[in-house]
Amino acid sequence: MKCPRTGNGLKTLKVGGIAVEISESCGGVFFDNQELNNFKNSDEIRGSALGKHLRQFNRKLPNENERVKCPKCVDTVMMRRYYSPLKVLEIDECPGCAGIWLDSGELEKLQDIKLSQSELAHLRNQMVEQASGPQIEAPKHRFMESREPSKLEKVFQIAMSAIF
Repeated sequence: MKCPRTGNGLKTLKVGGIAVEISESCGGVFFDNQELNNFKNSDEIRGSALGKHLRQFNRKLPNENERVKCPKCVDTVMMRRYYSPLKVLEIDECPGCAGIWLDSGELEKLQDIKLSQSELAHLRNQMVEQASGPQIEAPKHRFMESREPSKLEKVFQIAMSAIF
């Protein structure tokens, strides 16, 4: 496999028993489908070891915003997307193999994205509000106004308040 930024060969590196491909020419790293989950936490040994190793190759490239081809699926152009709803970090993801390319320094940025429970709850509420359509209420019927909610309706109300 070749580095999508420089065209040089990628080197396979085993970190904690998981093989990833790194570019020693630009400091980028390629993760196969779902491999990134093993490295996104800097508090774990794998994540900190890979981040520390990549730091020695950190180089700012002039073409970081250009779309690149997947190192694995050579003819496929990778999609640029935000890693999280916070829109702090843009990554390159292959629509074919779901591999992810992180440019120099992006693994550290990804590892720095840490939210408290209250921040996660606030973000979740914002996303629900944005995703839900307009609230439409049915017209009130005169018999419905004085009716107590059924036991099943109360259970659903409790369940929904626990989720959101």
